[in-house]
Amino acid sequence: MTLPGLLYHHVGPRRPGTYPELTVTLERFERQMSWLDRRGYVGIRPSDWLAFRRGDGTMPRRPVLITFDDAYDEVAEVALPVLARHGFGAAVFVVTSHVGGSNAWDHEQYPHPLDLMNAEQIRYWARRKIEFGAHSRSHPYLTTLTAERLAEEVEGSARDLGRILGGIPLSFAYPHGAHDQRVRDCVVRSFALAMSCEEGLNTAATDPYLMRRTVVTPDISMLEFAWLVRLGEPAMHHLRRRLRLRSRAVAAARWLRKRAA
Repeated sequence: MTLPGLLYHHVGPRRPGTYPELTVTLERFERQMSWLDRRGYVGIRPSDWLAFRRGDGTMPRRPVLITFDDAYDEVAEVALPVLARHGFGAAVFVVTSHVGGSNAWDHEQYPHPLDLMNAEQIRYWARRKIEFGAHSRSHPYLTTLTAERLAEEVEGSARDLGRILGGIPLSFAYPHGAHDQRVRDCVVRSFALAMSCEEGLNTAATDPYLMRRTVVTPDISMLEFAWLVRLGEPAMHHLRRRLRLRSRAVAAARWLRKRAA
C-alpha cells in the first residue's frame, strides 16, 4: 500500500501582490480532482491512515491524501465543495491565532492579504469529511524558536483548534516544512501524526511524524500531475535521479573493467 500526499495552499483566482507559487486556479484544481476520481483514487483523511496503520481500518485500493496548508477562506468556498462532489476526504491545517484573519506572516514580502477561514467555516466542513489539523499559532520557522516559544506554538495551536472543534486535533503540519528532532519531540507530545514537505510516497513504514507530501504548483500540467501522484515527485526530479544513478552505474562498470584488465 502506497499513499501519495498532495500539498495545496490557496485555490482560486491569482492576485497581484501574493506569493506567485501559492495559488492553483479553481479550473486546474477541478481537472486534477476529476482525474483522480476517474482513475479510482479516493481522498482520505489523516485519521483514516492512522486507523489503517493500527490495523483498525481498511484503505481504498488507491488512496490519496489531499492537504491544504494555512486554511484560506477560498479553499472553503471553492475547493472543498469540489472535494465534496467527488466524495473525497481531505485535511486542512490551520494557523490558529489568525483564524478569521489573513496571512499576516506573508505581508512583509507579499502585501496583498488573503483571507483565512473563520471558526464557523472550520466547524461546518469538519462535519463533512474534512479533517482539520494545526499549523502552529503564527506560522514561524519552528527550528529557530526557544523551547518555551516552541511549546506555545505547537501545544498552543492544539488547544486553540481543540476549542473550535470541541475535540483534540490529531495532526500537525510543520510551517515552511521546517523541523528537527527537537521540533518533532514537541509535536509528538500533542499530536498523533505530522506532515512534512518532503517528497515521495508514504507506506506503512513511513514515520507518522514525517508524512510525505508533494507541493502541487500552479503551472503543473496534467501529465506532470499524473506522474506526481504515481511516483510522489515531479517528473524532472525523477529523471534527474535516474540520470544520477545511471552515471554512477557507468562509473562503477568502468572501474570494474579497469580492475579486471
